[in-house]
Amino acid sequence: MARIIVIGGIESTYHNVQALHDLGEEIVMFYTRGPSSPGWEGVDMVDESQFPFADNVPKTIVDGHINDHIDEMQSLRPDVIYSLGWQQMYNKKLLAITKVVGIHESLLPEGAGAVPIANAVLHGVKRTGCTLFWLDGGTDTGGIIGQLAGLLDPRVANSTQLYEEAIQLGVDLLKMFVPHINSGRAPSIPQDFSKRTAYRKVDWKDWPEPLVNRARVYPYV
Repeated sequence: MARIIVIGGIESTYHNVQALHDLGEEIVMFYTRGPSSPGWEGVDMVDESQFPFADNVPKTIVDGHINDHIDEMQSLRPDVIYSLGWQQMYNKKLLAITKVVGIHESLLPEGAGAVPIANAVLHGVKRTGCTLFWLDGGTDTGGIIGQLAGLLDPRVANSTQLYEEAIQLGVDLLKMFVPHINSGRAPSIPQDFSKRTAYRKVDWKDWPEPLVNRARVYPYV
């Protein structure tokens, strides 16, 4: 068991935090967003009543920037910080508090950057999945802890189906690797940046309507 901080604000976050809670991790603070948090406009709030952990861990609503909470984070003395679905960039001082672990919904180094699931659909990627990795201050550039490929084909499936699959893949990765993270034996496999692809936020008017209809259905684009 480790003392952990979790940062995140989307549906997959809550599934991942529930998995960490069920694994026995001591969640000393859950930083998430509120209905009017900047940067989340148009993104549905999560129904916390569906997640038992939500009534049993301390929570802070981030109404500004996550970097404004660094002093509090330091005082909580976490062993690990988990970044599980957050739109704001962390500064060097936050990343220096302790080791920081992230989940990204692609098979890094492919699919780095913004909205990887929608972009996988739009760009006709043959397969995607989920990556657990160490944050190093770059955009999804840190060493890889583990990956799981999905079974769904982004050229056929829609983003909601891919997102639901990615949620389960993320939970499975945490179950597999949290014990190794806590023991200090988790891998850190360097990414092969010659294979890197990176996405930007989607401008929907640039894409054909059939693709947009498949790509824009999940709740956080």
